[in-house]
Amino acid sequence: MSHPVLGPILGPVVRLGKAKKRAKLAIRECEDILARHGARIDPAAKGEVDAALEAVKVTLLGRDVLAIYDALKALDAAGNRHLGKYKKSSWREVFESVGVAVLIALALRTFVVEAFTIPSGSMIPTLAVGDFLFVNKLSYGVRIPFADKMVTQWDSPGQGDVIVFVFPCDTSVDYIKRVVALPGQSIDIARDGVVTVDGQVMGELPVGAMADYRDFEPRPDSAAESPVSPGGEIYKFDARLGEQRFQTLHKADALGAASWSEFVAGRATQSWESRNRKQYCSDGTGAFTEAAFLDIRLPWKVPEGHVFVMGDNRDNSLDSRFWGFVPMGNIKGKAMFIWLSWDSSKAWSRPWEKIRWHRLGQAVHRTSD
Repeated sequence: MSHPVLGPILGPVVRLGKAKKRAKLAIRECEDILARHGARIDPAAKGEVDAALEAVKVTLLGRDVLAIYDALKALDAAGNRHLGKYKKSSWREVFESVGVAVLIALALRTFVVEAFTIPSGSMIPTLAVGDFLFVNKLSYGVRIPFADKMVTQWDSPGQGDVIVFVFPCDTSVDYIKRVVALPGQSIDIARDGVVTVDGQVMGELPVGAMADYRDFEPRPDSAAESPVSPGGEIYKFDARLGEQRFQTLHKADALGAASWSEFVAGRATQSWESRNRKQYCSDGTGAFTEAAFLDIRLPWKVPEGHVFVMGDNRDNSLDSRFWGFVPMGNIKGKAMFIWLSWDSSKAWSRPWEKIRWHRLGQAVHRTSD
């Protein structure tokens, strides 16, 4: 049986460089087999292979192409007689190469970078439905998959970071939101969506009406004209949080419902430190329950080892306001950039229009000046 490397010689008229290259490959393969299996090979057989190896090495010192191939033939014959059962077949080499590639890809996805798709409009206008982005899973440390625990942590999320995390109420689902408050900080949110952290209002400056909402969350033509139910015009606001600049959305009918000062006046901050659970998840269902709000209300002090997150689309986001805090161990990583943006509402007859070309390569984070 002939091996691909030690296989049949195709002819003597071959360049010297090619002959030496084949000889070196044959030597490397035989030496590798002897190193791994030499103890199990009969000494006499091993001696024959060693002699053939030395003969090939000697021919490499000269420039006689025919001598190199004669020595290779002898090594091939000795190898087939005594090392054949230790040689890898070409199919085995392919499977091993593919297996190694798959393991490397899985390791990279598990510990380094993971792709994430935006399924809902909770982060509009920062992210659109159909955005595909990469998540840096080493931003804050190394996390044990499926265990919701950090092996080692070298950094913590900052205010304004957009993170992907395992939803505390259903560990089969990943969410993406913006970190608004950190451990130890007190947070309150007025009925008009204005956020205060440690008594400081998160400044938001009005930009104007959101006229292109459908470009971020495509809907069938038969859908209601208003992108959010109940109806009402949506307004954009420029916001800053920590080192991050971004935009938020608010519905017109929510603006001015109550000023933040009226809403938070006289309300004592409540801590969750004495509680075993830091979420409003219903037992056994994986869902959240609004009735739990009767037990504890804003303003809250964020417990150690947790963060408070919100969507930039303030009136269309299921976030910490409803189900509580995100444990650090649930955080999978920090969003990086958009590598593809797919508009599902566009016709397949013009497939190039389904890609939002202007969004490709956009960074998720914008640093404040």
